[in-house]
Amino acid sequence: MTVSEGRSIIIVGVGSSMSRSLAIWLATLGWHIGLISRSENNLFAIAEEVRRSGASGSKVVHRAADAGDAPALKSALDWCLQQLGGKLDVLSYNAARVSESTVTTLQSDTLELDFKISAVGTLVTGQWFRDNAQLDRVPKGELPMFLVTGGLLDKTPNPEMASLSAVKSASQTITRLFAQALPQEYQILVGMPTVTGRIIDPDTGEYFEKFQPDKIIQTLFKPFFEDRENMRGGIQSWKVERFL
Repeated sequence: MTVSEGRSIIIVGVGSSMSRSLAIWLATLGWHIGLISRSENNLFAIAEEVRRSGASGSKVVHRAADAGDAPALKSALDWCLQQLGGKLDVLSYNAARVSESTVTTLQSDTLELDFKISAVGTLVTGQWFRDNAQLDRVPKGELPMFLVTGGLLDKTPNPEMASLSAVKSASQTITRLFAQALPQEYQILVGMPTVTGRIIDPDTGEYFEKFQPDKIIQTLFKPFFEDRENMRGGIQSWKVERFL
């Protein structure tokens, strides 16, 4: 199966790994792309790289915003949407703060901050997309899609990543709730691309071969994009979670 050209996506929580590779891949297909991240400098550099990689006609915009600040996040989403034409085909949420912590030393304000980024940000973004998804192609079997990147910390918490384990568990629970609510009532698919291991080797600082960012996109993310355009079996045939 192939992925259609000329669609639109906003990616929240843009970094140098999976979200960058996702944006570059879709830009080569002529997609219009909005990028949101907290760091203006890093975001600008990634946006420029995506623009250079894009096919003719691909539009790339970016807006710095803290995903843990709900009003700022919604403002950035609104701005990107306006720049991209007013309705959105896909929204990808990838925001999280990754840092070591143990449950015996974790400060409550740190947990609150991480919860806002991972869990509250997922909630705010999913609710915003409910009102701004592109539904014109639904009669042809192409549904809008809300993607939330996840891992296995909700099932196997890491004692050295206590805060991230807790807040990603909350984020993935919220995503599963969206997966029950959005398809039937709003015709919006929910996808959970789940990476099952550590991406970077702590000893070498290099990506594990299995989890090279481009490989993750082509193996794990691409099937979501292909299947959302071919809902021949109806919403009941949709696969919410995929693992790599």
